Amino acid sequence: MRDVPFVTSPMMTARVMRPLDEAEARRRNALSATKPGFHLQVGDMVTVVDTLDAGSSFLVEFTKGGKPKKDSCDWMGVLTLNEIEVLDGAAKK
Repeated sequence: MRDVPFVTSPMMTARVMRPLDEAEARRRNALSATKPGFHLQVGDMVTVVDTLDAGSSFLVEFTKGGKPKKDSCDWMGVLTLNEIEVLDGAAKK
């Protein structure tokens, strides 16, 4: 796992290490709506948008298909350090 103090790049990629079921994904969603049936699985790739709480949690966005779209994503929320593995640059699933 990458050392947290060095996580400063706005385009860092991370791998989900703990699944979020539909109810939890809906509850933790920062967007105005979540698609019905949406959930995060172990191995899903997210983009780190911001580092929070001195590096113990991260604002992340998820785009289905793994390709971030400008000004658009399928889910955005806060995941903690033990829920994701921060990677160097873009990683392949």
